[in-house]
Amino acid sequence: MAKKGKTTQQTAARKVIDILKKNYAFSPDTAIGYDKIGKIPMPTQIIAYTIANLMDNGVVKRTDDEKYYFDQKAWDKVVRKVNFAYAGLLGIPVIALLFVLLLQYLLK
Repeated sequence: MAKKGKTTQQTAARKVIDILKKNYAFSPDTAIGYDKIGKIPMPTQIIAYTIANLMDNGVVKRTDDEKYYFDQKAWDKVVRKVNFAYAGLLGIPVIALLFVLLLQYLLK
């Protein structure tokens, strides 16, 4: 079975989240500095862009002393939103097809 292709952004996000989880950075008290996150073998611009995107979604939060931590509830919310969008993308064409088939059946 072929593996799904991942974009650089998806890979970077996964790596940032993995580092936060491995360091148990789940609250402001256990947050870690950028020095640990910045060790990902990717260009600094990609890491910074990834962290900014994760912060926009509330998945990664920054403390007043410039440390970062992972919010599992926000991550679960993002995952549910993406799954719902995919269900809609798949469901709408199926419903439309069933509607067309029903119309054809009724008009015969």
